[in-house]
Parts: sequence; structure tokens; C-alpha cells
Amino acid sequence: MGARPADYAVLLAPPAVVAAAVDIVLIADEPEAFLPLLLILQPLTVLGIVVGLVQLTRSTRGPSTFTLRVYRGEPAFAALPAFRPQCVFNGLLSAALVLMALNGLRVAGRIVPTMAWAILLVNGCTVLLLLFRMIRSGPLLLTADGLAIDGGRSFVPWAALGPGPDGSQWVIAHPEMVEGRPVKRFQPGQDVPLDVSLWFLYRTMYTYMQHPEQRPAIGSAQELERLRGTLARQVT
Repeated sequence: MGARPADYAVLLAPPAVVAAAVDIVLIADEPEAFLPLLLILQPLTVLGIVVGLVQLTRSTRGPSTFTLRVYRGEPAFAALPAFRPQCVFNGLLSAALVLMALNGLRVAGRIVPTMAWAILLVNGCTVLLLLFRMIRSGPLLLTADGLAIDGGRSFVPWAALGPGPDGSQWVIAHPEMVEGRPVKRFQPGQDVPLDVSLWFLYRTMYTYMQHPEQRPAIGSAQELERLRGTLARQVT
């Protein structure tokens, strides 16, 4: 389980690089180099934050993003966690805050340095919380018996699902049948960041709810190709 290794690098590298660059300038005892460094790093981090925001608003990922996995000894389709947009945004925002805070520590007095330490503390806690979430995350898996959410912390049998207000959505009709962690509302996009469009996921669920005879084939390469082809034709 856990996020992709590259996601951790995207999150932690920007603040680490900024902190190292500032420390080198301060240790070298060349305060006149701090302003050019600030003029270079600040626009870059701000541009990166804008790019991160754009990535977070994208909703057209997929649809061919399911992978083949084995869950409880059975084949399954997996939608892996995708933290990259969050890591791009939070990593560069963290870098900008580190740069601002370290600059504030150079100001004489107590108010500005105190605020700078507070920014560093809050920034560090935010990054740690996201890291904790990334480490504990898991894929959403479709199996012949049901859905394993967040790597299996919750398992929802097909019989527990029912049609939602929209024909392409679904709800937990029988929460007492859910195994493991309770699921109050089944919203995969909120429960696990998925590298799959929610449209593709909803239509996939609808297909197997309407055609239970196709569920035993879940987890096979042939069924995945058939599913992709079916949904691709619907999109067209």
C-alpha cells in the first residue's frame, strides 16, 4: 500500500531544496546573496503553485487506468492512489512558505520571527499529515465479490450497493453488509485519490450492477479490454 515513491519526492523535494539554498547563503555569511536568491525562487514557487492548482482541478483523467491485481488470492481490477496533483501543489506551497519564513527570521524584533516560526510549524504539520495519508493509502479494487476500498480497509459486497439518484451512480443500500471500516457514503473520489475519471468508475460500477453475470470475469485481461472498449464506444 501507499502512494507512488515519486509522489513523496514531488512533495518533499521543493521545500528541502529551498531550505538548503537559503541555509547555504546564510552559512556562507553572504547576506547580499539572499535578495537575488529570493527573486529567483519566489516566482518559480508561485508559478509551481499555479500549475498545481490547475492539476487539482482536472477531472478528465482516464479512462484506461485500471490495472490488474490480486486481492485475497483472487484477480481484481485496481485503481491506484494518485497523489501527484496534491503533492505538486503542497510541495511548492511548502517551499514558498519555507522561503517566506526563513526570510522573516532575519528580521529584527520578536513579532515577525515569531510569526515565521509559527508558519514553519503549521507548514511542517500539514506536510506530515499528508505524508501520513499517503503512507496509509491503498487502491480501490473491483473483485467478483465486491469492492475493496482503500486497499481493503472496507469491503463492500455487490449486494450492499443500490442505484443512486443518477443511473450512473450508486449508494450503500445495506451498510450492515459492509466489512471492516464503516462506509457512510461511498464516494471514491473523496475516500481515495484515484488516477481514474469518476465517470469511468461510475459507468464501470453501473455495468457490473446491471450485469452480474459479468462479475466472475473481473480481474482478467480480456474483461478489462472488453470494459475499456465498451466505455470508449459510449464516450464516442
